[in-house]
Amino acid sequence: MILSDRSIKEAIASGRLGIDPFDPNLVQPSSIDVRLDNKFLVFRNTKRAFIDVKQPADDLMELIEVGPDEPMFLHPHEFVLGNTIERVRMPDDLVARLEGRSSLGRLGVVIHSSLPYDEPVVFLDDSGVLAARPIGEIVENRLHGCVVGFDRDTFEVGFHQVTNWFRELPDRIYEVRLASGRRIQVTAGHNLFTIDSRGDLVKTPTRALTRGARVAIPRWIPDLTAQPPEYRLVDLLNAEVQKKVLCYGPTVDAMLRDRDGEVRSALRSAGLSVSYYVRGRKLPLSIATRLQGRHADFTHQDRFAFRGGDASLPAVLRVDRELAWLLGLYVAEVYRRSKQVNIANTDQGILDRAEAVFKALGQRIYRGAGSITCCSTLVSAVFNGFEMGMGAATKRLPKGFLGWPWQLLDSLRAGLIDGDGTVRPDRECLWTTSNALVADTLLLAARLGKRAVTQVRLARPRCLPLHVVSIATNRHKVLTSVTNPADQLADIRQKLGLTQAWANWLCGFPYTGAVTSIENDRDRSAVRIATLERLHDSYAKHAPAVFSPLRNLTRLVNGDLQWDHVTDVVDTGRFDIVYDLEVQSPSSRVQNFLAGHGGIFASNTAGFIDASFDGHVTLEISNLANLPIALYPRMRIGQISFSLMTTAAEIPYGAARGSKYSGQELPTASRLYLDFQQ
Repeated sequence: MILSDRSIKEAIASGRLGIDPFDPNLVQPSSIDVRLDNKFLVFRNTKRAFIDVKQPADDLMELIEVGPDEPMFLHPHEFVLGNTIERVRMPDDLVARLEGRSSLGRLGVVIHSSLPYDEPVVFLDDSGVLAARPIGEIVENRLHGCVVGFDRDTFEVGFHQVTNWFRELPDRIYEVRLASGRRIQVTAGHNLFTIDSRGDLVKTPTRALTRGARVAIPRWIPDLTAQPPEYRLVDLLNAEVQKKVLCYGPTVDAMLRDRDGEVRSALRSAGLSVSYYVRGRKLPLSIATRLQGRHADFTHQDRFAFRGGDASLPAVLRVDRELAWLLGLYVAEVYRRSKQVNIANTDQGILDRAEAVFKALGQRIYRGAGSITCCSTLVSAVFNGFEMGMGAATKRLPKGFLGWPWQLLDSLRAGLIDGDGTVRPDRECLWTTSNALVADTLLLAARLGKRAVTQVRLARPRCLPLHVVSIATNRHKVLTSVTNPADQLADIRQKLGLTQAWANWLCGFPYTGAVTSIENDRDRSAVRIATLERLHDSYAKHAPAVFSPLRNLTRLVNGDLQWDHVTDVVDTGRFDIVYDLEVQSPSSRVQNFLAGHGGIFASNTAGFIDASFDGHVTLEISNLANLPIALYPRMRIGQISFSLMTTAAEIPYGAARGSKYSGQELPTASRLYLDFQQ
């Protein structure tokens, strides 16, 4: 629950919340503005060759104090640490979020930023459905669930709880486009993840990304369960179809036995023949759900049939590998009408397999020389309930597919390729005019741990653009490289006491200068993961079991991330309300989520103020414009909103928790190095 202006004033007046000095004029409808102090920390990049996160950074920064009326000039793409005039004292049951003011964001000054309403986030809701959903929908409805994120220490991808939701002021939207065809729409200050020359993870703002920069995407997304998914037909069939469906089986038998009077009364009220349905041991679905509610307890033994038809389907449809394959085939090339599903294919083996699946479902099939037809209103309605689209341009994978076990996803992929794909020695290719299907297939590949890219062919006259999604079957070219961690590799070799010549021999490189070339790469060009694996495995034979210097290289080689390079960052022309999620793991190692078209890891960029924090707030300020900007002391620089926790914190922010920034008076440099001393 976000505090309103009235609640903020009441909390300050009672002494529960501290804002010092407090100016009532700074209170907004759901936040309070904070002002910029006159002290700044700026980087002096002549001090060291690089930033080592294991070492204090205080000597890299210089404190600058400007006069009360003097500006602080922030140059293009410069980053400084500022400070709020106000000291903030939080109670143990409130948390706060700091955001930059929209008026400054329009000039290029960014503190924190977010995503537009319609940008998809891979989200696991409390009912167990994993799907890409608009971030605005998740935030506006405060949906509880998990996102896909990675541990920054191990690069392990998993599911992590959403801990807060944020709706922000309008901001300009940019689109980051990657070579694989993935893309994400974010604000200028929103961070994606890159790797530096020491193999350390770096949060890089959108507008600071350059062409060729490599950002994190998932190599693999783990299974949720090994159990096959089950779909209730009452959830798949629309209301109009349900009016014409009959049900029978153990559930109806129990209703006729235990609630005979209610059943007869309901049938009479609907103007239906009591004797016909009671003698036939069947009921209209509308009557059954009226008596038991929409969540009537139908089982696998119950059957649904369309009125007037003799074919039926189980009330609970379990997806096995054959049905998953058929659904993939449908998405690729099958079409349907309201009363039939049609498959046309010259491969008789594919038609044989499809016919067998339909017959296993109890459906009648009509077979031609190059096609089969399943004449079933019920089957057509069920396929419609899977939300797989009607025409080629609207096709997409069945709803909930992301949560299926990998074996079923592999069958789904095989159906796609059998339907409208080609198989080459190094890749499988799916051809489609559906943009949504492209995004689904890229995520499908990530679930299977396969590397996939997409390209689009320019549309011919009166034709839609044609997309091809290529799923690699070997390790050649596609998403096989990462930014060269040259300094890290040199550091590891030196700690192991190896010369470059000896390391080169140890790794078995075919030419003598390979290790030297990699370590002396000042342009930080890409290096193949296979090369890093070779170095890692060779060095591991000489590394000590304790305090091994290979930790960062191990996560880069064996982790769940891969790296895609940026081809462009474009201004979309949109200026929209933006949204963000908080993903705050207990250890704070996961502060990101998978979003965008095809899946790109984005940082949750909240300026988070924890329960019981007490001190001035350090501001991370970037100028993403192309001109210098003058910032003045006492100007309104940002706004803080407050959220009520479910309970007071058991161990609040402070000395007892070992918090790093409690009581800070001045802009404070990163104390990340303390994490390595614990």
